Amino acid sequence: MHLAELSLTHVRTFARLEWELTPGVHVIVGANGSGKSNLLEAITLLATTRSARARSDGELVSWSALGDVAPLARAAGRVLTRSGERVSVEVAITARPAAGGGALGGEPAAAGRRFRVNGVARRASDLIGRLRVVPFSADDLAIISGAPVERRRYLDVTIAQLDAPYVRALQRYTRVLQQRNSLLRRLQERRAALHELDFWDEELARNGGALLHARAATVAALASEAAAQYAALAPDDGALACCYRPGVPSELASRLLGGASEEAIADELGAVVGAERARDVQAGVTHAGPHRDDVAIAIGGHAAATTASRGQQRTAALALRLAEVAHSLRRTGDAPVLLLDDVLSELDAARRERVLAAAFAVDQVIITTPDADRPPRAELPGARWYTLAGGVLQRAD
Repeated sequence: MHLAELSLTHVRTFARLEWELTPGVHVIVGANGSGKSNLLEAITLLATTRSARARSDGELVSWSALGDVAPLARAAGRVLTRSGERVSVEVAITARPAAGGGALGGEPAAAGRRFRVNGVARRASDLIGRLRVVPFSADDLAIISGAPVERRRYLDVTIAQLDAPYVRALQRYTRVLQQRNSLLRRLQERRAALHELDFWDEELARNGGALLHARAATVAALASEAAAQYAALAPDDGALACCYRPGVPSELASRLLGGASEEAIADELGAVVGAERARDVQAGVTHAGPHRDDVAIAIGGHAAATTASRGQQRTAALALRLAEVAHSLRRTGDAPVLLLDDVLSELDAARRERVLAAAFAVDQVIITTPDADRPPRAELPGARWYTLAGGVLQRAD
């Protein structure tokens, strides 16, 4: 799989960008603040419909567009798969100035999003996975040392690009959880009847069971590959271990990790949610479910978040990303596009060599760097080089 064309209009620092790409390695050199990360963010947006960096969709709209009658940010791309399939994808975000307007009036406020696949309006779930990417960035440290929500987000993005039913289950679960928690608060205030939970409990269990089942299988697949990658990257460190910690009671967790079917997990989750009703009403929140999941990550038998050095944490995150590449290729037979955002310049030669080995095993990799000499051109034979400044991307071979 590779991205053959990229078109950006009023996305972050890009007023307009048209880029034709080939398979292989593309290296973008630019000073800090030149928009390198914005470019990779736009590609990730086309793959997942979301940005990990933006607090709201409105942040993606260029300030220069806010004077237009209908401010619009648009990212579009054409994807070619190994089987010869051609797919066009598009994400558009309409926006309006925040209250007060002007550059000092606040950030742009998103008004809506729309998606197209091959020119036809589609839902977000129909676009996700048409282009698959694995991003490497300094922010990956949060997967190791951040809060559980960071690891849940990592799993969701990884699985969603490979499993369309998972996307729909996640969307539905998120809405159901919000509705159920709202109902729990009304029950606290005696403004609702207990039987009103029946429908939401059933939906929570059905969709939650799908999430739990998929996450358990994915963590198991990633864990073994990541352990091997970490051993190769840091042979003198202890072993890397990743273990799924589902947000359900231990008995159900054991069944889940033991390979129980999705249907069985959904039934048992339903029983757990029913048994927790009184506690949930008292607290006004739902206690059991995949929204409480975590992944325990250890190095040498010790929690990586609290005992590992920053270098070890960075290596563990790198091992997980490399495992993700292998998992994606194994699941689909078509390698994802690698996005390396200013990470190679921070790696020593051995770790850089490991990442580049993965890069040359896929169809396309896009690398950003502030230093034209790191990585050395000798390490990237056949690569296409570019410079980025002022929103303008130019060849620099």
